[in-house]
Amino acid sequence: MFQESHPYVRRFIRFLALPYCYFKLINWKECKVGKWQVVKDLLYIFFCLKYFPDNYSPCRLWEKSRDEWRYYYGSSYHSYQRSKLRKEVQTYERQILFDDKSICEQLCKGMDVVLPKSFGVISPDDEYNKIIKDIFNGNVKISKIIIKPILGHAGRGIVLAEKVNNKVIVKTGVSNVDLNNFKLSGKAFVQEVVSQDEAISKISSSSVNTIRVLTLYTMTREVIIISSSMRFGVGESFVDNWSAGGVAIGVDHETGKLKKVAYDKYGNQYHKHPISNVTFENFQIPKWDQILKVAATVQGSCPFYKLIGMDIAMTPDGPVLIEVNANPDLVFQEQTSGPLLRDKRVLKEFDKYDLLVNKYQKNLLIPDEITA
Repeated sequence: MFQESHPYVRRFIRFLALPYCYFKLINWKECKVGKWQVVKDLLYIFFCLKYFPDNYSPCRLWEKSRDEWRYYYGSSYHSYQRSKLRKEVQTYERQILFDDKSICEQLCKGMDVVLPKSFGVISPDDEYNKIIKDIFNGNVKISKIIIKPILGHAGRGIVLAEKVNNKVIVKTGVSNVDLNNFKLSGKAFVQEVVSQDEAISKISSSSVNTIRVLTLYTMTREVIIISSSMRFGVGESFVDNWSAGGVAIGVDHETGKLKKVAYDKYGNQYHKHPISNVTFENFQIPKWDQILKVAATVQGSCPFYKLIGMDIAMTPDGPVLIEVNANPDLVFQEQTSGPLLRDKRVLKEFDKYDLLVNKYQKNLLIPDEITA
């Protein structure tokens, strides 16, 4: 692809988008510094830290000193980050193994992990309404199925089919329609909706709430956890995605306990779930060691793709791998769990793969006693 091969062209396009970042991506209700200071901050990030400043508002960088900003890696979609990641860590030609949900399921079936029951792929050319109805008729224990665009991401286009009083209703997130009136817009992957752990349901029961775990396969063939967070649906949403109105909070991946503050996409902060009012801080995710084992198993089985994100649900019977993400959103991770490069081991492993993009990040590798 043209932009994959030309990071400088991509960066020029990002430069032209800086006014959009200023006018559309800043949460001005929360931002506590003057508008001229924001302009200077955005230019500093773009030209000195060398990435598009779309993390400025979600990560509330105005609250932090510039010395802290160097620990943030920025989005993997930015020009320099993307070009470096594509060389070895996230090679473009192998991304389809995870992007295509049907292919990814076949790949994960060869691993020692639990997956949701799947019912294959449906297409607008199929008698998809009948296929969906037959799924419920043939599986009396199943009351809900999730229908995902086969190449979808960020929760877009996902619908939920639910059997209610012998009638199948499809929830689109905008409206509820009878199955007979449901129009499938493209190829989709169909899965059972798993039941989640009771303790997690007390925080949010509208959706299956997943833990996003990011892993890195190192040059010494080890798997390390580089970040983890948990997402919660809000209101009537049946998906927990941050981009679909949910909130997310960092997880201490040493203990599996939630951190203190959750965030929505715009950087608003929440100490309690906005609907259930359950406090987040120190909530213990059940069977955390098993979740880490699933993440390590998947990454260890994919040494050809060295940085991936896994969405894992905790059911009463243990963790279930819901999805594997080839390009996990790093801004989301750094918003909820803190800057990636704060972890010295992550910093060193990123340097080994030549992923660092500015001199400030590289200076972090110099021992403090030398820089003092």
